[in-house]
Formats: sequence, C-alpha cells, structure tokens
Amino acid sequence: MNPNRAEAERLLAIGEKLLQSRDLSGSRDFAILAQEAEPLLDGSDQILAIVDVLLAAEKPIHNGHLDWYAILQVDRTCQDLDLVKQQYRRLGLLLHPDKNPFSLADHAFKLVIDAWAILSDPVQKDLYDRDVTASAEPASFWTACPYCYFLFEYPAPCEGRCLRCQNCERSFHGLSIPSLPPLVPGQDAYYCNWGCLPMGFVFGTPDSNGPDPGPGSEPGSMVENGPKVVSNGAASKLGSGSMRKRGRPRKGV
Repeated sequence: MNPNRAEAERLLAIGEKLLQSRDLSGSRDFAILAQEAEPLLDGSDQILAIVDVLLAAEKPIHNGHLDWYAILQVDRTCQDLDLVKQQYRRLGLLLHPDKNPFSLADHAFKLVIDAWAILSDPVQKDLYDRDVTASAEPASFWTACPYCYFLFEYPAPCEGRCLRCQNCERSFHGLSIPSLPPLVPGQDAYYCNWGCLPMGFVFGTPDSNGPDPGPGSEPGSMVENGPKVVSNGAASKLGSGSMRKRGRPRKGV
C-alpha cells in the first residue's frame, strides 16, 4: 500500500474525530495535512468544506447578521451572481448529506442553502447589504482647520467640540463640512469655495506663498498620528487606519 495514502488516511481519521467533537480548527488542520499527503484521497475536501462554512457562521457580523458571503466563500463586495452561483453549486455538491458522510455536513449544507436564498434574491440581497453596510460604518463627520486648511475626519460625538489640528497644533471649533470639496481633474487637489475655504488643497510641498505650516512642521511633511480631540484625547483615523490629510493650500487652484 502507498505509504503516503496510509498516512493520509490516518490523518483524515483524526480530522474526522475532531470534527465530531466540534474542534473545527483542529479538524481543518488535519484535513489539510491529509490532503497534502495524498491529494486524491476522498474526504479531505468534504471535511474542509464543512469546517470552512461552520467557521464562517461562527463569526457573525454587525447586528448579529451571519456573513452569507463568507459562508459561500466569496468577497463581501462581490456583485457577480455567476460566481456566487458557482460557489453555491460547488459547496452544495461537497456538503449534500447524501454524499457527505461526515458529522455536521447537514448543518453546513443548510447554511449554504440559506446563503444562496439571500444572495440570489435581488431584494433580500439589497436589504442585507444596506443593513450590514450601515451597521459597519460608524457615524463621523469631516471638518477643516481654519488656520492651515487641512481636512480631517472625526467620530460624530466630536462635532461641535474644541479640536486640535495635528498640522499647525492650533485649537479650533469642530464644525461639520456637509460635503468634501470636488477633485481637481488630474490632480491630488480639491476645489474650495471662497465662502468656505479660500484655497484648494494638494499633497506635497506648499507654494512659497502658502501659510506658515505651524510649529514643528517641515514643508511637505506628512503627519504620522491621527487627529486628536482636545476635550477627551480620542484619536480618529480613516479607512485603512491612517489619517487622510488634504495637504497645504496652493494658489491658483
């Protein structure tokens, strides 16, 4: 007998026992080892399908929603119904209780069916996406330092409070900007209306006529830390975790 196959069967048997005891991570590890030892061995892909679906279901997202995209193993931003259908069919074949003899296959199969029912229905999918997106994004507002014209995003509770600019280090009143200035075509710059802020904003070194960047700042330097709230010391960061800064003013934009 092929020694690799014998070792793969032993590893798979351990993975099956761990699955019966609901040790999902351990079962997954042994199923992967069995698959690496003998890729053509039946059963390892079925255990992996069960474990991956159940692990995704154990991590509910906002407001207790199950992550139907993770259950079908597609990205949450996926809008390709054909890809979603392809994943549903693949997992359905692997998890169908008539073909998958392992523990918890029926539970995983039901989760896959429920995920397809939501994501294949345009109305239910739209409601689900909006609910999850609204819950995932905490309320925030944009404001601008009136001294150096840098734009920052802060959590909503900071609106109307005294804030400290991380560029010029001056304190200012955190008034909300209803909408960000429009982009200048082809440039990392923004148009600003004279009634709000008198200049556009760019990344990089300011023009010679630009305002004093404030103590401790060098022309063209980037601020490393996020904006801080003077009243409670909380920090605000945007997107990937870094502060978005619009740069110093430039004339003629």
